[in-house]
Amino acid sequence: MKRKILMAFLILAVIVPFTNSSLAKEKVIKWKVQGFVPAGMLYHDNIVMLAKEVEKVTQGRLVFEVFPAGTLVPPFEGLKAVSDGVYQANYGYAAQWVGKIQVSPLFCAAPGGLNVIDMMAWQNHGGGYQLHQEMYDRYRYNVKVLLMAPISMENYMWAKKPLRKLEDFKGIKMRMMPLMGDVLQRHGMSVVFMPAGEIMPNLQRNVIDAAEYSIPAFDKTLGIWEVCKYVMLPGIHQPASATELLINKKAWEALPDDLKLILEAVVGKFRLDNYLWMEDKNLDAMDFFKEKGIEIVNMEPETVKTMVDWAWEYLDELGAKDEFFAKVWNSQKNFGKRWWPFYKMYNLPH
Repeated sequence: MKRKILMAFLILAVIVPFTNSSLAKEKVIKWKVQGFVPAGMLYHDNIVMLAKEVEKVTQGRLVFEVFPAGTLVPPFEGLKAVSDGVYQANYGYAAQWVGKIQVSPLFCAAPGGLNVIDMMAWQNHGGGYQLHQEMYDRYRYNVKVLLMAPISMENYMWAKKPLRKLEDFKGIKMRMMPLMGDVLQRHGMSVVFMPAGEIMPNLQRNVIDAAEYSIPAFDKTLGIWEVCKYVMLPGIHQPASATELLINKKAWEALPDDLKLILEAVVGKFRLDNYLWMEDKNLDAMDFFKEKGIEIVNMEPETVKTMVDWAWEYLDELGAKDEFFAKVWNSQKNFGKRWWPFYKMYNLPH
């Protein structure tokens, strides 16, 4: 009997460590992740798709519990909430934090600046990603940033009449977000800032005459085309946008090393796939607008040039007052000076 008991203990001594190790490997890590738009809208679909991919590739070891904008905290409080550990990750765009960090919009879009491919090249190989993380570290936010999908050039403005020249914008009350909204205000235009949910009712009540929000695929779901029959191009204010996944540093450091590598790889793959998926949705949206009789208005080249000049003058002024702003802005400009001539030479003018 003693021998049997001793043998049982020996067997347990061998089995238990392996069992515990196996259980540790199979432990499910759940992160709460908040997005920046309501459920059912294009950008919420993005984070839902990523969550499915993460769970699939990690074989259920890492699970994103996705929440629409405002479910956990107000959207503009996402950065602080993740930094403080209220929840583990936030999907959004850096310009959301302009009230706390003036330079943050440059990591989303610079008026008249980098386009989608330009932006991705600057992020990956021009120092953009390192500066993005440096920004959060400088301002003492406890977050790690992963680069998410870029977003193509936005519609410049939806309006109830065509806006081709500078004179056409005079007397028009429009919704435009910073930084371009600040630029237009400086030059005597009537600009108001409001969240997406207020755009449609204010257009319908004639509180505003025009508004911008996003790309064709998203603007279709917003329903702005029901009130405004003219859409102005090019998107001077947002030649490209960039989204981000902010992760609480403590949550990141607690991940097993292999899950860190897997998550970075999944987000990297998703970055391109999701961008191309949104472009396909944009094609569908443009066909839809054509069917609905929406008129695409190309603004006069001189008007575009003037507004870009205004924007760059303003950004230079901000850089003169803030060393880190200048560091980021000059990095983008210097990259563009090298990139744009090359891109022009090696692309067909379709």
